[in-house]
Amino acid sequence: MATEAELPPVADRGETFEAQETFEDNPPKSDDIESPKDESAEIELIKESEGWVFPKIKLAAWDAENEKQWEATGKFIAKRNLLASIPNLLCGFGVWLVWSVIATKIQKMHDVDPNVYPFADWGSPQGKQYRATLFLLPGVAGLSGGTLRIPNSFLTQVSGGRNVVYSTSILLCIPMVIAGIVLADSNCSFNSLIACALLSGVGGGAFASSMSNISFFYPKRLQGMALGYNGGIGNLGVSVSQLLAPIVMAGAYGKDPVSPAGISGWPANAGWLWFPLCAFSSILAFFYMSNQPSHGEKKNIVSLINFYWMECMGFLASFIGVITLIQTRSAGMLKTPGGQVAHKFLLVLLAAFCEHLFMLLSPKRARERV
Repeated sequence: MATEAELPPVADRGETFEAQETFEDNPPKSDDIESPKDESAEIELIKESEGWVFPKIKLAAWDAENEKQWEATGKFIAKRNLLASIPNLLCGFGVWLVWSVIATKIQKMHDVDPNVYPFADWGSPQGKQYRATLFLLPGVAGLSGGTLRIPNSFLTQVSGGRNVVYSTSILLCIPMVIAGIVLADSNCSFNSLIACALLSGVGGGAFASSMSNISFFYPKRLQGMALGYNGGIGNLGVSVSQLLAPIVMAGAYGKDPVSPAGISGWPANAGWLWFPLCAFSSILAFFYMSNQPSHGEKKNIVSLINFYWMECMGFLASFIGVITLIQTRSAGMLKTPGGQVAHKFLLVLLAAFCEHLFMLLSPKRARERV
Protein backbone atom coordinates (compact mmCIF):
# COMPACT_ATOMS: atom_id res chain seq x y z
CA MET A 1 0.00 0.00 0.00
CA ALA A 2 1.34 3.43 -0.93
CA THR A 3 2.22 5.75 1.86
CA GLU A 4 0.62 9.19 2.21
CA ALA A 5 3.77 10.89 0.95
CA GLU A 6 3.67 8.80 -2.25
CA LEU A 7 -0.03 9.43 -3.04
CA PRO A 8 -0.65 11.92 -5.89
CA PRO A 9 -2.49 15.12 -4.96
CA VAL A 10 -6.25 15.01 -5.37
CA ALA A 11 -7.95 17.84 -7.24
CA ASP A 12 -11.12 19.28 -5.83
CA ARG A 13 -14.20 19.55 -8.04
CA GLY A 14 -13.63 22.09 -10.84
CA GLU A 15 -9.87 22.32 -10.23
CA THR A 16 -7.04 21.15 -12.44
CA PHE A 17 -3.36 20.81 -11.91
CA GLU A 18 -0.76 22.34 -14.17
CA ALA A 19 2.76 21.11 -14.33
CA GLN A 20 5.04 23.51 -12.54
CA GLU A 21 8.35 24.21 -14.17
CA THR A 22 11.34 24.27 -11.94
CA PHE A 23 14.49 26.34 -12.36
CA GLU A 24 16.26 23.21 -13.58
CA ASP A 25 13.53 22.47 -16.16
CA ASN A 26 13.52 25.99 -17.64
CA PRO A 27 16.55 28.01 -16.59
CA PRO A 28 16.53 31.71 -17.57
CA LYS A 29 18.26 32.49 -20.82
CA SER A 30 21.55 34.31 -20.60
CA ASP A 31 20.20 37.07 -22.87
CA ASP A 32 17.51 37.88 -20.28
CA ILE A 33 20.06 38.70 -17.61
CA GLU A 34 22.14 41.84 -17.94
CA SER A 35 25.53 41.12 -16.49
CA PRO A 36 27.25 43.72 -14.30
CA LYS A 37 29.94 43.94 -16.97
CA ASP A 38 27.43 44.90 -19.67
CA GLU A 39 25.75 47.41 -17.38
CA SER A 40 29.07 49.06 -16.54
CA ALA A 41 30.01 49.26 -20.21
CA GLU A 42 26.66 50.88 -20.96
CA ILE A 43 27.20 53.48 -18.26
CA GLU A 44 30.62 54.28 -19.69
CA LEU A 45 29.07 54.86 -23.10
CA ILE A 46 26.44 57.16 -21.60
CA LYS A 47 29.19 59.16 -19.89
CA GLU A 48 30.27 60.35 -23.34
CA SER A 49 27.18 62.57 -23.17
CA GLU A 50 28.10 63.87 -19.72
CA GLY A 51 29.87 67.11 -18.87
CA TRP A 52 29.64 70.67 -20.12
CA VAL A 53 32.28 70.70 -22.85
CA PHE A 54 30.90 69.42 -26.16
CA PRO A 55 29.01 66.41 -24.79
CA LYS A 56 27.91 63.75 -27.27
CA ILE A 57 24.54 64.68 -28.78
CA LYS A 58 22.92 61.24 -29.01
CA LEU A 59 22.72 59.17 -25.84
CA ALA A 60 24.15 55.65 -26.27
CA ALA A 61 21.49 54.21 -23.96
CA TRP A 62 18.98 55.45 -21.41
CA ASP A 63 16.93 53.87 -18.65
CA ALA A 64 15.85 56.42 -16.08
CA GLU A 65 14.37 53.65 -13.90
CA ASN A 66 17.77 51.93 -13.58
CA GLU A 67 18.98 53.21 -10.20
CA LYS A 68 22.63 52.42 -10.83
CA GLN A 69 22.64 54.17 -14.20
CA TRP A 70 20.69 57.10 -12.77
CA GLU A 71 23.10 57.68 -9.90
CA ALA A 72 26.20 57.13 -12.02
CA THR A 73 25.47 59.59 -14.81
CA GLY A 74 21.74 59.86 -15.58
CA LYS A 75 20.98 62.40 -12.86
CA PHE A 76 23.55 64.89 -14.15
CA ILE A 77 22.50 64.57 -17.80
CA ALA A 78 18.81 64.92 -16.90
CA LYS A 79 19.44 68.07 -14.83
CA ARG A 80 21.57 69.61 -17.57
CA ASN A 81 18.83 69.01 -20.14
CA LEU A 82 16.23 70.48 -17.80
CA LEU A 83 18.31 73.60 -17.15
CA ALA A 84 18.77 74.15 -20.89
CA SER A 85 15.10 73.42 -21.65
CA ILE A 86 13.57 75.93 -19.22
CA PRO A 87 14.84 79.18 -20.83
CA ASN A 88 13.81 77.94 -24.27
CA LEU A 89 10.24 77.29 -23.13
CA LEU A 90 10.21 80.64 -21.32
CA CYS A 91 11.12 82.35 -24.60
CA GLY A 92 8.43 80.37 -26.39
CA PHE A 93 5.69 81.63 -24.09
CA GLY A 94 7.14 85.15 -24.08
CA VAL A 95 7.16 85.49 -27.87
CA TRP A 96 3.76 83.82 -28.21
CA LEU A 97 2.05 86.22 -25.79
CA VAL A 98 4.00 89.42 -26.54
CA TRP A 99 1.52 90.41 -29.28
CA SER A 100 -1.17 91.33 -26.78
CA VAL A 101 1.32 93.74 -25.16
CA ILE A 102 2.43 95.18 -28.51
CA ALA A 103 -1.19 95.63 -29.62
CA THR A 104 -2.00 97.51 -26.42
CA LYS A 105 0.95 99.87 -26.93
CA ILE A 106 0.05 100.52 -30.58
CA GLN A 107 -3.57 101.23 -29.59
CA LYS A 108 -2.50 103.82 -27.00
CA MET A 109 -0.18 105.56 -29.47
CA HIS A 110 -2.81 105.60 -32.21
CA ASP A 111 -5.42 107.04 -29.84
CA VAL A 112 -3.14 110.05 -29.24
CA ASP A 113 -1.88 110.36 -32.83
CA PRO A 114 -4.11 108.75 -35.52
CA ASN A 115 -1.28 109.13 -38.04
CA VAL A 116 0.85 106.52 -36.28
CA TYR A 117 0.28 102.94 -37.45
CA PRO A 118 -2.78 103.76 -39.60
CA PHE A 119 -2.55 100.37 -41.41
CA ALA A 120 -3.48 101.75 -44.80
CA ASP A 121 -3.29 98.28 -46.36
CA TRP A 122 -6.38 97.42 -44.29
CA GLY A 123 -8.26 100.59 -45.25
CA SER A 124 -7.05 102.78 -42.33
CA PRO A 125 -9.70 101.60 -39.84
CA GLN A 126 -10.86 103.96 -37.10
CA GLY A 127 -12.40 103.70 -33.64
CA LYS A 128 -13.81 100.33 -32.66
CA GLN A 129 -12.95 98.92 -36.06
CA TYR A 130 -9.28 99.81 -35.51
CA ARG A 131 -9.28 98.09 -32.15
CA ALA A 132 -10.99 94.99 -33.56
CA THR A 133 -8.44 94.85 -36.37
CA LEU A 134 -5.44 95.42 -34.12
CA PHE A 135 -6.38 92.72 -31.66
CA LEU A 136 -6.44 90.16 -34.43
CA LEU A 137 -2.70 89.92 -33.72
CA PRO A 138 -2.94 88.02 -30.40
CA GLY A 139 -5.83 86.02 -31.86
CA VAL A 140 -3.73 84.92 -34.83
CA ALA A 141 -0.82 84.01 -32.54
CA GLY A 142 -3.16 82.01 -30.31
CA LEU A 143 -4.74 80.09 -33.19
CA SER A 144 -1.33 79.35 -34.70
CA GLY A 145 0.13 78.19 -31.37
CA GLY A 146 -2.81 75.92 -30.67
CA THR A 147 -2.56 74.33 -34.10
CA LEU A 148 1.21 73.80 -33.83
CA ARG A 149 0.80 71.91 -30.57
CA ILE A 150 -0.54 68.99 -32.60
CA PRO A 151 2.68 68.19 -34.51
CA ASN A 152 4.82 69.23 -31.55
CA SER A 153 3.26 66.46 -29.49
CA PHE A 154 5.11 63.95 -31.70
CA LEU A 155 8.20 65.88 -32.78
CA THR A 156 10.39 64.76 -29.88
CA GLN A 157 10.18 61.12 -31.01
CA VAL A 158 10.44 62.07 -34.70
CA SER A 159 13.42 64.42 -34.54
CA GLY A 160 14.99 64.19 -31.07
CA GLY A 161 14.38 66.53 -28.15
CA ARG A 162 17.55 68.55 -28.52
CA ASN A 163 16.93 69.16 -32.22
CA VAL A 164 13.34 70.24 -31.59
CA VAL A 165 14.15 72.64 -28.74
CA TYR A 166 17.03 74.54 -30.33
CA SER A 167 15.32 74.64 -33.76
CA THR A 168 12.16 76.02 -32.16
CA SER A 169 14.09 78.87 -30.57
CA ILE A 170 15.75 79.65 -33.91
CA LEU A 171 12.28 79.89 -35.47
CA LEU A 172 11.22 82.23 -32.66
CA CYS A 173 13.99 84.64 -33.62
CA ILE A 174 12.47 85.19 -37.08
CA PRO A 175 9.20 86.96 -36.12
CA MET A 176 11.00 89.03 -33.48
CA VAL A 177 13.59 90.30 -35.95
CA ILE A 178 10.88 91.11 -38.50
CA ALA A 179 8.79 92.86 -35.82
CA GLY A 180 11.82 94.88 -34.71
CA ILE A 181 12.39 96.08 -38.27
CA VAL A 182 8.78 96.57 -39.38
CA LEU A 183 7.47 98.35 -36.27
CA ALA A 184 10.23 100.96 -36.54
CA ASP A 185 8.13 102.46 -39.36
CA SER A 186 4.84 104.05 -38.25
CA ASN A 187 3.40 103.33 -41.73
CA CYS A 188 4.15 99.61 -41.65
CA SER A 189 1.69 97.22 -43.23
CA PHE A 190 -0.67 95.29 -41.00
CA ASN A 191 -0.21 92.16 -43.13
CA SER A 192 3.46 92.02 -42.10
CA LEU A 193 2.41 92.04 -38.44
CA ILE A 194 -0.15 89.28 -39.12
CA ALA A 195 2.67 87.20 -40.63
CA CYS A 196 4.85 87.80 -37.55
CA ALA A 197 2.03 86.80 -35.20
CA LEU A 198 1.44 83.64 -37.23
CA LEU A 199 5.13 82.70 -37.01
CA SER A 200 5.13 83.43 -33.27
CA GLY A 201 2.69 80.55 -32.80
CA VAL A 202 5.68 78.21 -32.75
CA GLY A 203 6.20 79.41 -29.17
CA GLY A 204 2.79 78.05 -28.17
CA GLY A 205 3.47 74.74 -29.87
CA ALA A 206 6.79 74.44 -28.04
CA PHE A 207 5.03 73.61 -24.78
CA ALA A 208 3.93 70.19 -26.07
CA SER A 209 7.35 69.14 -27.37
CA SER A 210 9.27 70.55 -24.41
CA MET A 211 7.18 68.75 -21.78
CA SER A 212 7.24 65.52 -23.77
CA ASN A 213 11.02 65.66 -24.09
CA ILE A 214 11.78 66.25 -20.40
CA SER A 215 9.50 63.40 -19.32
CA PHE A 216 11.82 60.89 -21.03
CA PHE A 217 14.83 61.95 -18.95
CA TYR A 218 13.41 61.39 -15.47
CA PRO A 219 12.18 58.32 -13.59
CA LYS A 220 8.47 58.28 -12.83
CA ARG A 221 9.01 59.22 -9.20
CA LEU A 222 10.69 62.50 -10.28
CA GLN A 223 8.73 63.37 -13.42
CA GLY A 224 6.24 65.55 -11.57
CA MET A 225 9.02 67.70 -10.13
CA ALA A 226 10.89 67.99 -13.46
CA LEU A 227 7.77 68.81 -15.47
CA GLY A 228 6.69 71.29 -12.81
CA TYR A 229 9.99 73.17 -13.08
CA ASN A 230 9.95 73.07 -16.88
CA GLY A 231 6.33 74.06 -17.36
CA GLY A 232 6.05 76.35 -14.34
CA ILE A 233 9.16 78.45 -14.93
CA GLY A 234 8.60 78.27 -18.68
CA ASN A 235 5.16 79.86 -18.26
CA LEU A 236 6.84 82.83 -16.61
CA GLY A 237 7.59 83.95 -20.17
CA VAL A 238 4.07 85.39 -20.17
CA SER A 239 4.86 87.51 -17.11
CA VAL A 240 8.23 88.54 -18.53
CA SER A 241 6.48 89.87 -21.65
CA GLN A 242 3.85 91.68 -19.60
CA LEU A 243 6.47 93.20 -17.28
CA LEU A 244 9.50 93.95 -19.46
CA ALA A 245 7.96 94.61 -22.89
CA PRO A 246 6.10 97.79 -21.76
CA ILE A 247 9.30 99.03 -20.11
CA VAL A 248 11.50 98.57 -23.19
CA MET A 249 8.77 99.96 -25.50
CA ALA A 250 8.73 103.15 -23.42
CA GLY A 251 12.45 103.84 -23.93
CA ALA A 252 13.95 105.59 -26.98
CA TYR A 253 17.50 104.23 -26.51
CA GLY A 254 18.79 106.89 -28.87
CA LYS A 255 16.09 106.43 -31.53
CA ASP A 256 13.87 109.10 -33.04
CA PRO A 257 10.15 108.96 -32.15
CA VAL A 258 8.11 106.59 -34.31
CA SER A 259 5.13 108.91 -34.21
CA PRO A 260 5.20 111.86 -36.65
CA ALA A 261 3.82 114.01 -33.82
CA GLY A 262 6.60 112.95 -31.48
CA ILE A 263 4.47 110.72 -29.24
CA SER A 264 6.68 108.52 -27.07
CA GLY A 265 6.58 104.81 -27.69
CA TRP A 266 8.79 102.36 -29.55
CA PRO A 267 6.90 99.05 -30.09
CA ALA A 268 9.80 97.69 -32.17
CA ASN A 269 11.81 97.33 -28.97
CA ALA A 270 9.64 94.36 -27.96
CA GLY A 271 11.06 92.41 -30.88
CA TRP A 272 14.61 93.36 -29.96
CA LEU A 273 13.92 92.32 -26.36
CA TRP A 274 13.13 88.73 -27.29
CA PHE A 275 15.48 88.19 -30.22
CA PRO A 276 18.74 87.96 -28.19
CA LEU A 277 17.03 85.91 -25.47
CA CYS A 278 15.78 83.40 -28.03
CA ALA A 279 19.17 83.25 -29.75
CA PHE A 280 20.99 82.67 -26.45
CA SER A 281 18.50 79.99 -25.38
CA SER A 282 18.93 78.24 -28.72
CA ILE A 283 22.69 78.12 -28.18
CA LEU A 284 22.17 76.59 -24.73
CA ALA A 285 19.97 73.87 -26.17
CA PHE A 286 22.34 73.24 -29.09
CA PHE A 287 25.34 72.56 -26.85
CA TYR A 288 23.84 71.16 -23.65
CA MET A 289 20.79 69.09 -24.58
CA SER A 290 20.72 65.48 -25.73
CA ASN A 291 18.68 63.28 -28.03
CA GLN A 292 17.28 60.05 -26.63
CA PRO A 293 18.75 56.90 -28.25
CA SER A 294 15.41 55.85 -29.77
CA HIS A 295 14.43 59.34 -30.97
CA GLY A 296 15.18 60.74 -34.39
CA GLU A 297 17.11 59.11 -37.21
CA LYS A 298 20.67 57.83 -37.41
CA LYS A 299 21.65 60.83 -39.52
CA ASN A 300 20.96 64.04 -37.63
CA ILE A 301 20.30 65.97 -40.83
CA VAL A 302 17.37 63.63 -41.60
CA SER A 303 15.91 64.31 -38.15
CA LEU A 304 16.13 68.06 -38.78
CA ILE A 305 14.49 67.71 -42.19
CA ASN A 306 11.61 65.82 -40.57
CA PHE A 307 11.27 68.57 -37.96
CA TYR A 308 11.10 71.44 -40.41
CA TRP A 309 8.80 69.52 -42.73
CA MET A 310 6.27 68.83 -39.99
CA GLU A 311 6.52 72.41 -38.69
CA CYS A 312 5.86 73.72 -42.20
CA MET A 313 2.78 71.51 -42.38
CA GLY A 314 1.68 72.99 -39.08
CA PHE A 315 2.23 76.53 -40.35
CA LEU A 316 0.22 75.71 -43.48
CA ALA A 317 -2.70 74.47 -41.38
CA SER A 318 -2.41 77.58 -39.19
CA PHE A 319 -2.40 79.79 -42.27
CA ILE A 320 -5.66 78.24 -43.46
CA GLY A 321 -7.19 78.82 -40.04
CA VAL A 322 -5.96 82.44 -39.94
CA ILE A 323 -7.25 83.23 -43.44
CA THR A 324 -10.62 81.78 -42.47
CA LEU A 325 -10.61 83.88 -39.27
CA ILE A 326 -9.92 87.07 -41.21
CA GLN A 327 -12.44 86.38 -43.96
CA THR A 328 -15.25 85.48 -41.54
CA ARG A 329 -14.65 88.14 -38.90
CA SER A 330 -17.77 89.99 -40.06
CA ALA A 331 -19.97 86.90 -40.43
CA GLY A 332 -23.56 87.12 -39.26
CA MET A 333 -23.08 84.33 -36.72
CA LEU A 334 -20.79 86.62 -34.70
CA LYS A 335 -23.73 88.82 -33.72
CA THR A 336 -24.73 86.43 -30.91
CA PRO A 337 -22.59 85.08 -28.04
CA GLY A 338 -23.40 81.52 -29.05
CA GLY A 339 -22.40 82.25 -32.62
CA GLN A 340 -19.08 83.69 -31.46
CA VAL A 341 -18.33 80.52 -29.49
CA ALA A 342 -19.33 78.34 -32.44
CA HIS A 343 -17.14 80.43 -34.75
CA LYS A 344 -14.05 79.90 -32.60
CA PHE A 345 -14.79 76.20 -32.23
CA LEU A 346 -15.16 75.73 -35.99
CA LEU A 347 -11.89 77.60 -36.61
CA VAL A 348 -10.00 75.31 -34.25
CA LEU A 349 -11.69 72.26 -35.75
CA LEU A 350 -10.73 73.37 -39.27
CA ALA A 351 -7.10 74.01 -38.33
CA ALA A 352 -6.83 70.68 -36.50
CA PHE A 353 -8.36 68.80 -39.44
CA CYS A 354 -5.96 70.44 -41.91
CA GLU A 355 -3.01 69.66 -39.65
CA HIS A 356 -3.90 65.96 -39.43
CA LEU A 357 -4.44 65.87 -43.19
CA PHE A 358 -1.08 67.49 -43.94
CA MET A 359 0.73 65.15 -41.54
CA LEU A 360 -0.08 62.37 -44.01
CA LEU A 361 2.33 64.12 -46.39
CA SER A 362 5.22 63.77 -43.92
CA PRO A 363 8.15 61.46 -44.71
CA LYS A 364 7.38 57.77 -44.22
CA ARG A 365 9.70 57.28 -41.25
CA ALA A 366 8.24 60.31 -39.51
CA ARG A 367 4.69 59.02 -40.06
CA GLU A 368 5.66 55.64 -38.62
CA ARG A 369 6.98 57.27 -35.47
CA VAL A 370 3.83 59.35 -35.12
